[in-house]
Amino acid sequence: MPSEMPPRRSRETPEPALPQALPPFPEAGAAAGEAVQLVEMARDTSAADEQAAAGGRRRLIATAGVIAAGQLLSSVLGFVRIAVLNVLFYPVVSGTFLFALRPIQQINDLLVGGSVSGALIPTFVDYGEPASREELRRIYSTVANLVLICMCVAVPLLILAAPAIISLEIVRGGDSPQLTIQLVRLASFSLIGLGLFAATSALLYALKQVVFPAFATGIYHVAIITCGVLALLLAAYQLHLPLASIFSRGSASSAVLHARELAAPGLAIGAAVGALAEFAILLPGLRRVGVQWHPVLDLRHPAVRQILRLYGPIAAGLVISVLYQNLDLGLIGHTPNGWEANNTALASGTVLTQFPVGLVAAALSFAVLPPLTAAANRADLEGFKATLRHGIRLGLLLMVPAMVGLYVLRVPIVALLFQHGTCTHGCTVRNALAVQNYAYELPFIALDQLLIAAFYARKNTLIPNIVAVVSILFYVVVAVPFHTSIGMPALAFGDTAKNTSHALILFVLLTLAIGNLGMRDLLGGVGRILIAGAAMWLACWGMLMALPETGPGAQLLLAGAVGTAVYFGVVLLLRVEEVHLIAEIVRRRLGR
Repeated sequence: MPSEMPPRRSRETPEPALPQALPPFPEAGAAAGEAVQLVEMARDTSAADEQAAAGGRRRLIATAGVIAAGQLLSSVLGFVRIAVLNVLFYPVVSGTFLFALRPIQQINDLLVGGSVSGALIPTFVDYGEPASREELRRIYSTVANLVLICMCVAVPLLILAAPAIISLEIVRGGDSPQLTIQLVRLASFSLIGLGLFAATSALLYALKQVVFPAFATGIYHVAIITCGVLALLLAAYQLHLPLASIFSRGSASSAVLHARELAAPGLAIGAAVGALAEFAILLPGLRRVGVQWHPVLDLRHPAVRQILRLYGPIAAGLVISVLYQNLDLGLIGHTPNGWEANNTALASGTVLTQFPVGLVAAALSFAVLPPLTAAANRADLEGFKATLRHGIRLGLLLMVPAMVGLYVLRVPIVALLFQHGTCTHGCTVRNALAVQNYAYELPFIALDQLLIAAFYARKNTLIPNIVAVVSILFYVVVAVPFHTSIGMPALAFGDTAKNTSHALILFVLLTLAIGNLGMRDLLGGVGRILIAGAAMWLACWGMLMALPETGPGAQLLLAGAVGTAVYFGVVLLLRVEEVHLIAEIVRRRLGR
């Protein structure tokens, strides 16, 4: 054990018989002993900090994994719902039902859904300690009761305003206004369940009880499918139609089309039932965290005032987002080569890109928000930066291969999923073009979601929403001049420009606000991830060139498997930390 050298003595003075590790004077020995203790304590503290940081990274990955699993289940059930609508309710009822859900979702986002990440979770984290549980019950009950009141007011207003809303937003060509109005009115009751689910899921995410909210969303799709199919079977029974005619492929007879219209209310009822079922699944989670509902409305509580203050900029941003969506719809209507087909292509591209966004970006943002908020509350700037940096690297680790896979394998993916019935090769080429222009944005969306969470954790909801307005200008610069010449690809790439600019601007602003995020560590990890992504691109492209005559399923399976193996092989070879943590968590869960 190292210590200070003792003072030099003359050769004539005999050396005292002291242990070699101790200096010859008692005062010097005491000082050296204290120094040794301080060094040992520093080492122990450093080791403990490193262990705590590693444990935090593992918990973050595990939490994000649970949320991603729930998102995966919900996405799969969402695909099943779309398939059921296309097979059993196409063409009029499926499009009308999806259109009827639009005002429901917009109202829910405006009243409560948009506040989950920016206002509710950060505030609930502030009162998340066990000692504050009684106060947290009061805050949650106030929020839930306020949401319930707002939704009970919104439902009858939407029922009354449905004809006016539909007359303003009805899409040209073939839609049934009366059927749409009926479905909007029935589905409006889902606002109650959706609102209570949003408030309660925010509480559970804040208290790190992620299993219930992560897996509850799938029941919404199950309820729509179940109620819709039951209503269709009942309509077929009433019209004395054989079941084979309901489930047969090809063009439907007038009687089958009539049965589908009679069954359409079942889909809207399913939406209302599914929303309430989502909330009901969360009730065991509330009992687990010890929070019960109380009939209280404490609008003067500082936490409630903070929620309202934080939500103001978010609500304004949502209003602007609705205007942007309407601008996008207007531009789609003027694109060349058939606006209907272009709209379908953009919707197909959105569905495919939203799949990894839900699995990775959304899961990570919900997982990282509570620890970021806790670090911000205790003024732990280094811990805040380390958590954010780890989240960014993990997000890019998973989103870069998603981007490469969608870009290189876009044609076999689209052909396998959508080239059926009236969607021929030309339809596939158009859809693949939309996927290509959307795919570029995937890594930036992961970065964007984490940076938004970082601002929200610091109780700053104004900056992300101001930047959202600025980023729309990037969309306008690309989409407006080129939507009539380049057409649909310009709109898709305009959306990519919007999301990319939003992420980059937020990154610069956050760096200016809190200082260097640890660029050396961040860029080192990102560089290795990009090298692995380039290797994956070459592997997938090479497999496609080697398999030109095989079907899209074989191309996707073989090229995707080889590309994925190459990507993670290179990542392991380059020793990217996050992939080793993921492997360790998987081994622990498997008991190995």
